[in-house]
Amino acid sequence: MPLDKELDKTKVVFIDTCRRLMELGELSQDEYLGICDLLDRLDELDKETFDRELRRVSRGLSDLIS
Repeated sequence: MPLDKELDKTKVVFIDTCRRLMELGELSQDEYLGICDLLDRLDELDKETFDRELRRVSRGLSDLIS
C-alpha cells in the first residue's frame, strides 16, 4: 500500500479512536475537534511541534498512545 494511503488509513483509525474516547468522556468535544484540526495540519508541523500540540489539546492522553 502506498505511504500516503497508509497515512490516511492511520489518520482515520486515530480519529475514530479519539471519537470513541470522546463518547466515553475521556476527551471533551473541544479536545476532539482540536485533535482533528491538528491532524488536518499534520503536513505543516514537525514531529516535536505535533507532539507538543497533541499533548496540549488532549491533556496528555496522547502519552497513552505514543
